[in-house]
Amino acid sequence: MDIKKELKEYKEDVDVILENFLNKKVAENEKFSPFVKSFLETLSEFTLRGGKRIRPALMYYTYSMLSDKELEEIKKASIYIELIQSFLLIHDDIMDRSPLRRGDKTVHKIFEEYSKIQKYKDDYHFGNTMGILNGDMACLLAYEIVSSSNLEKSKQSDLTNLISTKVSEVILGQIHDVLLAYESNYTKEDILKIHTYKTATYTFELPISSGVILARGGEDEHKILMEYSKFCGIAFQIQDDILGVFGKDDITGKGAKSDIKENKKTLLTLQAYENSNKKQKDILNKLLGKEKLSDKEADLVRQIIIDTGSFDYSVKELKKYVQKAQKELNKLEYKNEGKDFLYAITDYLAEREY
Repeated sequence: MDIKKELKEYKEDVDVILENFLNKKVAENEKFSPFVKSFLETLSEFTLRGGKRIRPALMYYTYSMLSDKELEEIKKASIYIELIQSFLLIHDDIMDRSPLRRGDKTVHKIFEEYSKIQKYKDDYHFGNTMGILNGDMACLLAYEIVSSSNLEKSKQSDLTNLISTKVSEVILGQIHDVLLAYESNYTKEDILKIHTYKTATYTFELPISSGVILARGGEDEHKILMEYSKFCGIAFQIQDDILGVFGKDDITGKGAKSDIKENKKTLLTLQAYENSNKKQKDILNKLLGKEKLSDKEADLVRQIIIDTGSFDYSVKELKKYVQKAQKELNKLEYKNEGKDFLYAITDYLAEREY
């Protein structure tokens, strides 16, 4: 299966559904005020801005592996997870103080700029406040997509319960991630815990579980697919961390220095510290977390990551988890397009550009 072609075609389909839904929400609520209209248009623009729609595709193809009924309804419902992603990303960007997402301003920065234009007081606070509310709205709209779908009521209820459970787990992962930013001592287990509870949960477990419960899949199948999801999620985040340091700006959409400036705790930095000499450690201590980081200084950090073998280690770990995911998937006896997609995703994880 040509996974890039498949994702492109699915994105084209669901973007139409997603845009129509968001346009409807803008039209329904613009009566409140011009600002409310702008507020919802900002959420719409952010949600439709870039993104490969991997998560809704995972939900759809997991379902299609297990069932061939109501596929169009499943496709329509799958857009809910894009609003969940917007909710998580908008809040994450506020916590990380990120100025860019998907190649443009983050939502809280958009509202900060609005405050400056209106000559309000405390632009920073206004931006963060409206950003939080924008993320909250995205989350509630995700639930609305499920409750207003044509899925039978019992499936709506099961999906709603799943969303609540999995998003709670993501928040627990985020709590650990935030705490880790303040810790100087951390382990591989700390990093993998975040990868599992944060990335794996909402990028793989939530959409794949959604597909399973809507298709009324069996308990054994669900268990296998959750193991597959966990391993895919860890691989996805390891590769995302590699992209966060070595990726091109037009690929990452957030600037390749951002993770270095943030001093994000990753396998890359962990291994670099463990394998570095005193001179290299001094440089890492000086530059990791430096807000005004020059391109030359960022390149110096990248070179230490390479020289200490940390880059190669992360790539090796990435491939290890991809293989674990494939091993789990091979336990399922299905032979159809849905399973082909899930398998192709694992190859895609190992081949993402940086």
